[in-house]
This record gives sequence, structure tokens and C-alpha cells, in this order.
Amino acid sequence: MNSINSNSSIQSSSSSSLSVKEDGLSQLSRSIENAKRIKNVQDKFVNSQSLSKEGRALVGEGILMKVCRKKPKQRAFFLFNDILVYGRVVINGRKYSQQKIIPLNDIQISNVMNSEENPYSWLIKSPKKSFVVRANSDRERQEWLTHLDRCIRFASEGNHTQHNTVAAHWVPDDQSDTCMHCHTTKFSTYNRKHHCRNCGSIVCAGCSKKRFLLSHLDAKPVRVCDSCFLKLSKSSTNNSRSSQRDSSDSDGEENNAQYLPTPATFYENIENF
Repeated sequence: MNSINSNSSIQSSSSSSLSVKEDGLSQLSRSIENAKRIKNVQDKFVNSQSLSKEGRALVGEGILMKVCRKKPKQRAFFLFNDILVYGRVVINGRKYSQQKIIPLNDIQISNVMNSEENPYSWLIKSPKKSFVVRANSDRERQEWLTHLDRCIRFASEGNHTQHNTVAAHWVPDDQSDTCMHCHTTKFSTYNRKHHCRNCGSIVCAGCSKKRFLLSHLDAKPVRVCDSCFLKLSKSSTNNSRSSQRDSSDSDGEENNAQYLPTPATFYENIENF
């Protein structure tokens, strides 16, 4: 992890501290170095959206492992003061593809229990997609979480809530060989695994024949398991559902490039946050 130099003193009062932090991000967004960094990231993405925007600052970047339904995949992540951008690593440090952009106002962060398969991990939740990522060390994980929390609060001007509808995190395929709904159907080449878009469980075709409109995911009805269909149908006349979950975390096929741990780089001091 690259060391981070202290460039500003933080006052003791919470209101003064917040003001100093916001000024720090604003100053970073106006710097010449920031503009160069954003252009550099933009040039490395293939067929991407423009990342240049007045007031936008690139706060940090690094390679994380994204836990997808079939297997973990190497992804390059770029944290801005208003968005989180990530993409598939084509050439490490030089070229990326499949650019994804998530507004920080839509993001919720949750800690997950560390395991041998996914140490130093956390859950990123948003309306369209929710997924687990893991860092190379606990220190790196803590730095990512600190910067994410700080930028989310900055982007929402302190009004961020945890009550927005978010997508369900899909259970990885290797977590179950039997339907998690009926507990009888065993998966095989002929009995494919499916995922309920509402709860993320692995289910068989017979237990997920129904479709339901989850507007935060798609304009058309999507596959849900029988249990979720009954619950959603009963509550369809009352749109006060406060915590929905959701969507695929698969980003397509992957090459077999070797994963090379790369220290994350942050461009703003996290001391005294």
C-alpha cells in the first residue's frame, strides 16, 4: 500500500472537520494533477464513457478481486468523489474494458465475514448490482472502506441513508449443488443453476418459473423464486418495501491472465478522517 502523506490538519470539532475534508476534495478536483490522472484513466478504458466533469476528483485506484457467481475475477477500481468506476483488466496498469459506473449516492457498504476463500472482503450494494470484493491485506481493506465512506458522505452532502432499494447479492455457484428452494433438485449439465433476482438464492428452473417486475433492476419482469414471488405479490399493492436486494454480478468471460497483487493508490490523506 502506498504511503499517504499528511497535507492538512483536521480541527477537533465535527462541523469544522467536515468542512476541512470537503475543502480537501474540492481542492483536489481543481488540481492539474487530478485532471491528468482522470485523463489517464479515461484513455486506458476501451469504448468508455467520459469521466471528465467539473468538480470531479479521482481519490484512489487499485486492483481488487470481485467475487462473481462462477469465480473471483480481477477488476480495476477507481474511486472518485461522486462515482465508483471499475472494469476488466486487459493489460495490468495499461488497458481496461467493460467499464461500469455506479453513482456513490446509490452505494451502500456492508462488512462481510472473512473466510479462507475471501479474506479482507466487503459487500458493495447498489440498485442495479451488488457484489463482494476483496483486497490484498486488512490494511488495504481498511483504507478502501475509509475512503469509500468519506466519499459517499461527501457525494450525498451528509444526507446519505441506508434505505434505498438495492440489488441482491447472488450466492456464488459453488456454494450449493442443490436447489436452495426445494432442497431436492440436484444440479447437473441438464439441470442448470438459476438465481432469484430478489433474494439471490441458487434455484432450479422448476422453482423459478415466475417473473416479477423489480423496477430498480429492469423495465421488464425478472426471474424470481416461488417464495419471493408470493411475498412480492402480496406486497405489490404497497410499495413501501424498504430494503430490496439484487442482481447478477457476472461480468462476462474472463481471460486466464495471472493475478498480480498491486498496491492501491490514494491521492488524499486519510489521517484524522
